[in-house]
Amino acid sequence: MNDAAIEDDGELEIVIRPAAEPDFEWCVRLMAASDPWKRYECSEEWCRRVLHWRGSALYIADRGKPAGFLLLHERGFLGSPYIAVLAVPEEFRSAGIGSDLIEFAEQKFGPARHAFLVVASFNERARRLYERHGYHVTGELEDFMVDGASEFLMCKRLRQGQ
Repeated sequence: MNDAAIEDDGELEIVIRPAAEPDFEWCVRLMAASDPWKRYECSEEWCRRVLHWRGSALYIADRGKPAGFLLLHERGFLGSPYIAVLAVPEEFRSAGIGSDLIEFAEQKFGPARHAFLVVASFNERARRLYERHGYHVTGELEDFMVDGASEFLMCKRLRQGQ
């Protein structure tokens, strides 16, 4: 797989690359310490299992050090591509890394017609990011992970066609 290099307005270049073994525990720790997983009290062991989802691929946004990650599943939702996890450490938020990871994911999805993801109702910042990239809510799972919060299924039409 090719790495994707993205210019970052004169700052360090962002390289999106497949995760290497040393990256994996960094991803586990970031995921467990970030919302929504932190609010859901997901353990590092639970995050490890998620990041080992069969058929998925883990990618790192690198700016000289890991600056975010993305877990993609080519057929994760009804046979369509699924952005399973996207996480960016607080120090790198609002720097365009989430957008870069979404755009990278959509390029990886090739000829797919749709892409899907799920976002927690309380994760308004992430939902706004996804909406800026053309995703819209297509369903709501009330009280799915915890009582009082919903998970929104979001979809984006990537291509016209059959």
